[in-house]
Amino acid sequence: MGNRRRRQRKSVASRGGGSREARGEDAPRRALRVIAIVYLFVAASCAVIIPLGKGPDETAHVRYIEFLAQEHRLPVFDRENPDPDYEFHQPPLYYVMALPGYALAGGNESAQLALRFFTVLLSLPLIYLTFGLGRLLAPGEPWAATAAAGIVAFLPMQLSVATTIGNDALTEVLAAGVLLALVSYLRGAQRGREEGEARPPGVGAMVAVGVMIGLAMLTKSMGVLLFPVAWVAAGLAARGREGYRWRLLARDVGVVTGVALALCGWWLVRNQMLYGDPLAQRAFLDAFEGLRPSPQSFMEKYEVPSVMSYVGQVMIWTMASVTGVFGPVHGNRFAFFPYYVYFATGLMAAAGAVGFARYWERAKPAGWQRQGWGICGLLAVLLLGSFVRFNFSFFQAQARYMFPALPAAALAFGLGLQALFPERLGRYMLVAVVVLVALLAFAGVHLWIAPQFPRA
Repeated sequence: MGNRRRRQRKSVASRGGGSREARGEDAPRRALRVIAIVYLFVAASCAVIIPLGKGPDETAHVRYIEFLAQEHRLPVFDRENPDPDYEFHQPPLYYVMALPGYALAGGNESAQLALRFFTVLLSLPLIYLTFGLGRLLAPGEPWAATAAAGIVAFLPMQLSVATTIGNDALTEVLAAGVLLALVSYLRGAQRGREEGEARPPGVGAMVAVGVMIGLAMLTKSMGVLLFPVAWVAAGLAARGREGYRWRLLARDVGVVTGVALALCGWWLVRNQMLYGDPLAQRAFLDAFEGLRPSPQSFMEKYEVPSVMSYVGQVMIWTMASVTGVFGPVHGNRFAFFPYYVYFATGLMAAAGAVGFARYWERAKPAGWQRQGWGICGLLAVLLLGSFVRFNFSFFQAQARYMFPALPAAALAFGLGLQALFPERLGRYMLVAVVVLVALLAFAGVHLWIAPQFPRA
């Protein structure tokens, strides 16, 4: 009997049950499961506590879903009378996906709560996609990938996006899926070059990228920025050991573009016929000229003396809204964290940026990893350019417009923070940061019901 027990213990050990390396690899994944579970709890709490209609443009998003439920057709944006249906120019995918839950809930206030829970579940894959992107770009740093997933899960402003009704959550998930697929494709292309394979990489990955870009275009016009990201990735993958593979580049660009347009082309044609603009952006901007705060009207109202001062105001509001600016909570007033919270998170972000440069120097990423970081950076730059252009039309200093790049930014921060400390202490710091961000998320929920916090 005793010999049999000893043999069983040896068998468990031989299967890796006692392996420190196996336990070390499994711990970040267990932590990821904990993050996902806590996210669902915190996000559900936010969905219940945040007053209905107080999320970013939430009332207008609900009106889109109500129109689909009642009229059984796509809405047309009225350029002469844009309010209150100013989201009617948006692509329909998110609203169509939300329609069954809205109909089952009866189309009343409880239906709006059901729509929020739908968005919470829709945002859940973003946590896992962030982790997957981290395991690809930094395969030797699983805790940094877990920390990035935790930051994406609990960052208060992102949590506000994920728990209120709107198409931002689905856009972020699709953008993260595109980045993950493209980085994986770049890795496969380099491995093929190193092994001297004559055949080109398979086309399946680019078909998947095209599908996700097409769906992103049917979710929000920001999806158009994913096209150049995919084209640049295709160009990087087409570099061969003996020269540039132009046929591979043409194939990949053609597949991505063709598949995406096969899905969303009808929407672009419809917009062109209705508004004279395939993205319907010009119709939106023209409709709100004089109705929404332009840079000039903002400068006059708040006595901002110059364009540079206006840019400074946009930067201050935007940096604050990375962490969290909530509302409007009462009337047109917004709720803020105490100022020291923004100061502390700003210092942490700066430390992460410095540490990331240190990580880069130490890690010496492989060629495909550098390319992967490059396309993530390209998406961030394109989002920033679109954001700047928008704010020179209207004052819209909301960092959420750049959150499709949040998974890569959170990963860079995690890697940077870890690089500033010895190995074990760096892991503890990552865990501490995720816990602090989660606590900040609870504080963000409290802002909706605590009028003593600073407002503007």
